[in-house]
Amino acid sequence: MAERTDFAAGLVVGALVGLGVGMLLAPQSGRQTREQLRDKADEMSGRLRETAQDVSERVRTRMREGAGEVATKMKDTFEETTERLRGAYERGRDAMQQKRQDVLETLKANEEI
Repeated sequence: MAERTDFAAGLVVGALVGLGVGMLLAPQSGRQTREQLRDKADEMSGRLRETAQDVSERVRTRMREGAGEVATKMKDTFEETTERLRGAYERGRDAMQQKRQDVLETLKANEEI
């Protein structure tokens, strides 16, 4: 993205420099040359502004897309972790109930002796 922006900026600057040199070497009056330079500078300024707005919008769009992807990944990770914790809790609860049952059976067997 930065390379594209640098290229666009270089293109505009190069065009302005070329235009300026061409106008200065053209066989016209100073007034006509200044008017043409002003007009071309305004035109290039408009193009540069449009390019900056385009790049800015692309960056915003990619940031929104990236934020959406991050949110989706976080949600998926949360759900996955919740399921694993739920499974671990249920296995722990089942193991505890089994041990409790074993202890009760052992106590009952000891009472009968």
